[in-house]
Amino acid sequence: MVHALEKTGRFLRPGGCLLDIHDLVDPPRIEIHARDQQVFAGQLLSTSGFESQRQADQAMDQVIQKGLFSSTHSKIFENFIRADSIDSMEACLAEDWESAYMTDETHRTVEALAAGLGEETQVVLRMISRITRLDPVKSCT
Repeated sequence: MVHALEKTGRFLRPGGCLLDIHDLVDPPRIEIHARDQQVFAGQLLSTSGFESQRQADQAMDQVIQKGLFSSTHSKIFENFIRADSIDSMEACLAEDWESAYMTDETHRTVEALAAGLGEETQVVLRMISRITRLDPVKSCT
């Protein structure tokens, strides 16, 4: 990742910047939302221990420390993935996030909460993400 960021400066127009958006290392929350209720059901886990998020943080830190980019604007925000059922959520995760999984206990908790809260429930993955503006300081080679 560091190598790619180091090379990015060549491709930016004068005055251009790079926007980085990635999830933070905190395990995402799995919630059930129904009407005005939001109920915690568990956490999403990762077979990689969320290593790609750590690597993204480290890569940004390294190019800033090397003096290739500066970061003056950064914002942390909540990011949501919503599904109509636990099966839909698991299918989405399998397609887009191969290292993610939930325990059997969390799966059962989600099913029980969804059944108890009625028909109009959503399974929600609540992630903490960050967007950072990286401005090139000098020519990246």
